[in-house]
Amino acid sequence: MQDTDAQHAHDEVDAGATPASDGGADAAPTEEELAAIQARNAFIRAADAALTDVRQRSYEGKLTTTARWKKRAFAPEGMDAKTFTEQLMTYIQDHEHAEAKPVMGRVAAPKPLEVELEGVELGDTDELPDLDVHDIAFMFGKKGIYLYSVALLSHSFARALYLTAEDNDMATFVDVVRTESSTYPRPVEIDTFMNPPYLWSRSKTRKVFEEVVASGSFGDIKQTATSFGTPYFYSDLYLSEAQAASLAQWYGIERGMNP
Repeated sequence: MQDTDAQHAHDEVDAGATPASDGGADAAPTEEELAAIQARNAFIRAADAALTDVRQRSYEGKLTTTARWKKRAFAPEGMDAKTFTEQLMTYIQDHEHAEAKPVMGRVAAPKPLEVELEGVELGDTDELPDLDVHDIAFMFGKKGIYLYSVALLSHSFARALYLTAEDNDMATFVDVVRTESSTYPRPVEIDTFMNPPYLWSRSKTRKVFEEVVASGSFGDIKQTATSFGTPYFYSDLYLSEAQAASLAQWYGIERGMNP
């Protein structure tokens, strides 16, 4: 009987007890936690602005270097441009991102953060979501780091922009000729290099071809011509001499006669 009474008294104490605070989800953040949330949110907003700029420039047919982040002062208040650049590049590399290579299938570019959060009310203690960088690719060059959105700029054009920016004319020429010869396949007309992003004169293109041949490092790069004498360039890794000559004649003369 005594055991029963004791147990009853114990149960009453438990029922009326007030649980100690365990720092649950509803607990207010400390000053340090609030500062950390605010610092992260400031970084996310700054990073979103920088990435939106990358996507806009990709849409315009341009690469973006990390040097632009300094010039445009994207870094949040209290963070210098170098630290911001390092943190944003680390963020991209640590999250799912694109590779600088041809893309199979359709890729959609994420919307700016303000568009994604339209109509959503956020308090001072609410953390912004992680940024989606699945479309962002980058290339390391001697002159800097180049970024673009694979959803808005093709790899072939991004590669051409990259090589042009790096001032490597021979690499640019060889890359274009090999890509056209293998992908389509077709030889490259000399006037192709007069278009953006190259903007080369015919004389410069001829000079670069001569340098490629003289280097002895690109033995597959050859030249053919139409019956009118217009030069075309090709890689014999992908096209035979006869194929290149026939395709040059087709693209340079016969196609225009047979619309």
